[in-house]
Amino acid sequence: MVGRSLLIIIVLFFASVLKAQDANTDARLRLAQIYEQAGQLDKAEVVYRELIEIQPLNNIFFESLNKNLVSQKKYYESIELLIQKINQVPNDYNLFGLLGSTYFIMDQSEKAFESWEKGIAINPSSYIGYRVIANYAIENRAYEKAIDILKRGKKISGDPIMFSMDLANIYAANMKFSDAANELCSLIEVHPEQAQSAKARISSYLNRPGAAEQTIRAIKEFFESRSQIELFDLLTFVYQSSGNYKDAFENVIEIEKKFKVNGTYVFLFAQEAYRNKQFNWASESYNFIVNNYLNSPYYQMSKIGYAKTLEASLDQKFFDRIDTWKPFIKYEPLFTDEYKKIINAYEEFIIAIPENAVSIEALFRIAEIYRTKIFDYQKADSLYKKLSQISQYTNYGVQSHIALGEIAIQRDSLDIAKVHFQKALSLQRIEPNDFSKANFYLSRIEFWKGNFSKSIGLFREVPQNLSTDFSNDAIELSSIISTTKKDSLNLSLYAHADLLATQNKYKQAAIEFKTLSDRPNLFVLNEFAKIYFSEMLLAENDLQTAINNLEEMTKTGNNSIFDEKATFLLALCYQYGIKDLQKAAEIYQKLLETFPNSLYFDRARKALQSFSSKNGLN
Repeated sequence: MVGRSLLIIIVLFFASVLKAQDANTDARLRLAQIYEQAGQLDKAEVVYRELIEIQPLNNIFFESLNKNLVSQKKYYESIELLIQKINQVPNDYNLFGLLGSTYFIMDQSEKAFESWEKGIAINPSSYIGYRVIANYAIENRAYEKAIDILKRGKKISGDPIMFSMDLANIYAANMKFSDAANELCSLIEVHPEQAQSAKARISSYLNRPGAAEQTIRAIKEFFESRSQIELFDLLTFVYQSSGNYKDAFENVIEIEKKFKVNGTYVFLFAQEAYRNKQFNWASESYNFIVNNYLNSPYYQMSKIGYAKTLEASLDQKFFDRIDTWKPFIKYEPLFTDEYKKIINAYEEFIIAIPENAVSIEALFRIAEIYRTKIFDYQKADSLYKKLSQISQYTNYGVQSHIALGEIAIQRDSLDIAKVHFQKALSLQRIEPNDFSKANFYLSRIEFWKGNFSKSIGLFREVPQNLSTDFSNDAIELSSIISTTKKDSLNLSLYAHADLLATQNKYKQAAIEFKTLSDRPNLFVLNEFAKIYFSEMLLAENDLQTAINNLEEMTKTGNNSIFDEKATFLLALCYQYGIKDLQKAAEIYQKLLETFPNSLYFDRARKALQSFSSKNGLN
């Protein structure tokens, strides 16, 4: 029993000694690193040599000393240190790699290559040595040598997965994009599951000069004698990534003909084209599936995809015809006949496939077109009511109630609007932005009705998620009410003007905002009214009066939030309204200099950058 206790005491004693030694070496290592950070490399060297004497087998200390010697350009001492270590451990690939690196830094490339070859010779039938030594060659930018080593390693291993990615990287870094593509194709040929990794690698260099052309040519030459779907798909990816949707489309059609995949690749191409706003090619692709693959699992999605693509393409034309830069836009029906053709396409889909999740989406799209493009509120209202009944457990139910509330506001039926927004909030599938939107409208309804205390309480619910679209507006209105609620008469006038603006009654709203803007004693309310009066003028295309009003506001020099907003809006007027880019640039520059923390800072800077690149403005 005594002997056992004595043994435990001895073990604990030596453990404490070892722990103390470890703590001491850790402290010495940190000291060496501090010396290095301070540029005192000679003092760090002394500490590293002391540490190696204490722990001669510690590779961290050894490699730190070697790195220190190289940093001091004590190359011969580095060589001596490495050779001594090699004599002790002759089968360590890394030692030969480090030795070759020192020679290479000394510009003695022959000795460097000789050292690296000795490292590979430790076990020339193992791919590990080739990988390790190739990394040292890459680190030293000895790319030709690295390529030679990696090729030999690839041949030894018989599996490109170990080497092709590194080879492709080196080829791409040296503008040899054809060779890089060949390597990646050879990898996919053996390991099709690596196709996504190959695509990611190509993406990293595809925008460099000549990369797309060389890569496309190499892939086409590679699969001339091979028939592998992943290689054809890789070519489609390169075509798309370089903006060549025509050849990409032709290639996916070739995939369908060659591999009989029932529309899979055409559908994937259509989705990608749609995401990238290449609506013509997306439409062509969806239509191809509809006409050729009646039994495809993608048939239904392609039918509605085709209609959605036509709608998105027409939307582009719609918004190109209106002044989207204006804070308030005077919408009017455009391309009505074309939109009705799209409605017919959706209706045909619903008839063919009724009571389906996709047909509900089609019905919702029809309602949206009637409300936001044709402005037939009666027709839209009936469709949204139907949707609110048949899709109350989906987000379309939420969206429908919000749309019904917005229509009710246009009809000046605020109580009906309130019911729909409350119903939207009660549904379980409501998303954060819709939740904020419904709450925002409920707050405004109380504001419009003059219930200011109740509205400010509701407004506080909106900004909880600051990433939503309505947070800033909610904060703005909340601050207006908080600072002016004692002046209920003028605040009521402001609320009514705000309602008229929401109902797109810009002329009437302008009259009421002008009345408030002419009352300088109103302080905050007066400044907000001036801004909104200018925005109503822009909505009614009275550009010059709006500019005069904004210029008057920016001359005050108060550096308030109102000056900031007025300055930005004035710059927009000159950029898009007058189309005087030089004057717009001057105002944007003033905004950046006067308001460095502005909410509009990034937008102003991007506008100036756009002017510089496109128009040569300074």
